[in-house]
Amino acid sequence: ALMEMLNPNICERVIYFSTASILDRQNQLLPQAFELGTDYIRTKYQCFTKLSQLAIAPKIITLFPTLVFGGDTNKPYSHISGGLPDVVKWVSLIRWFKADASLHFIHAQDIARVVSYLVECPNDRILQSSDEENSLQKIVLGNPAMTANQAIEQICAYFNQKIYVRILLSASLTNFFIKVFRIQMDDWSYFSLTYRHFTYQNPVTPSNFGLRNYCPTIADLMKELKIRDEGL
Repeated sequence: ALMEMLNPNICERVIYFSTASILDRQNQLLPQAFELGTDYIRTKYQCFTKLSQLAIAPKIITLFPTLVFGGDTNKPYSHISGGLPDVVKWVSLIRWFKADASLHFIHAQDIARVVSYLVECPNDRILQSSDEENSLQKIVLGNPAMTANQAIEQICAYFNQKIYVRILLSASLTNFFIKVFRIQMDDWSYFSLTYRHFTYQNPVTPSNFGLRNYCPTIADLMKELKIRDEGL
């Protein structure tokens, strides 16, 4: 409704935030995001399907952030950053496991740099990836994909935790832990556990526009978020 109020003859560009959770590995809509997603994910899916119907559609750039880190004492922490210190406490245990999964991440500061660039730059310098069905401009925000094992290895290296033998966290073993520890999971969480590889085509960071990346590695994230190895 807000975008319908924009005048295409006056408004030069619309930057709309969605979420990479609604996309599959080919950057097309993921049906399960609508069928099983949380209220947030499902409404993001619904909104994106309607953007092409707007008069302002040719001027909309939709951003799809992957896992977002960021925040400090003066700014709200992202959902994943807020829970990271608790996860780090288990690094000495996590290092004994490996998992078949992949992911992208990006720091909020890098998102801000991309948005600032998109606001100021000429149209012909925007990296455009259009949706095959409705020609909407799409940009997935994230560093290159890494495996879950690579992420664990980098976190362990940061905290000087040596890795020896690792046990594959298979689907059957995962389900065993879920039952034994009576872990409550909604439909989307369980789907994510089985989908495993949340990767996307042509992810974008500030470096794609000739700018410096703020947090390109896991170690950079740990340092920026001031996460220490206390208690490990």
